[in-house]
Amino acid sequence: MENNISKLKGKRVLVVDDNMMNIMVVKVILSEYEITLSEATNGEQAVAFLEKNPTDLILMDLKMPVLDGFQATNIIRKKLKLTTPIVALTANSIEEEKIKCLDLGMNYYLTKPFDRDVFLEIVTRYIN
Repeated sequence: MENNISKLKGKRVLVVDDNMMNIMVVKVILSEYEITLSEATNGEQAVAFLEKNPTDLILMDLKMPVLDGFQATNIIRKKLKLTTPIVALTANSIEEEKIKCLDLGMNYYLTKPFDRDVFLEIVTRYIN
């Protein structure tokens, strides 16, 4: 995996989460890889950001105010027609929710709290 991690430099990641602690965890993990990290605290902000900014990966919480991760993903895929990989980050490990995420066009479903190495493996897999 080390070889793939070197390819993260210069990549752009959007993390969408209403919990600042979760955003901070992602920032801490990804900070050493010279990734440009943008953040949004709800799906509406994420959609507005994506209308104007190219991104290599979206890390999407599911339960947020204003526009949740399901609704935001639906807009990203259907209205914006973006194929940017989307990884769901959620506290729930409910099989029906996972299926719903994948059906909406998310690429992966990762439950919080997540293992740092597993998180990096998923980020590396979908960003490259």
